[in-house]
Amino acid sequence: MRISPTKFISLLFFIFSAFYLYTAHQIVVFTFDENAPFNARTFPIYLGWAGILISSLIIILPEKTKIEVNHKHLDYKSIIYLVLISLIYGAVILKIGYFLSTSLFLIASYYFLGERRWLWMFMLSFPFVAVFMFLLHGLLNIYLRDPLLKYLGIIG
Repeated sequence: MRISPTKFISLLFFIFSAFYLYTAHQIVVFTFDENAPFNARTFPIYLGWAGILISSLIIILPEKTKIEVNHKHLDYKSIIYLVLISLIYGAVILKIGYFLSTSLFLIASYYFLGERRWLWMFMLSFPFVAVFMFLLHGLLNIYLRDPLLKYLGIIG
């Protein structure tokens, strides 16, 4: 019996989501934030449970059509580049901060996925990250360590 690629990928996603959920429970929360309706670990926990639920449904429910994957047409080079820049992103986010590292990560991702319109790459990275950071830091009061923005005096 051969397992379908969809079921296999869903099983890997289930394992990843379970590990993510476990690590989400390890996130340290300030004492005064422990019983707040939304804190630093709330969204990661819900995301972990959603991943487990969706992957479980895909594993359990029958497939409507079989999917045949032709490995000759897959772009493994781009996948390797994306994994490498993800590892680099994880390594530098604490050193250079959320804003710059995430923006550069998005630009590199767009580039390795084939986008070459630099204006679009810029517009879909720096402003997007700035708005997202404002939502987290400015509205939800979730502190994101960012030495660059602190140096520029944008955040305290």
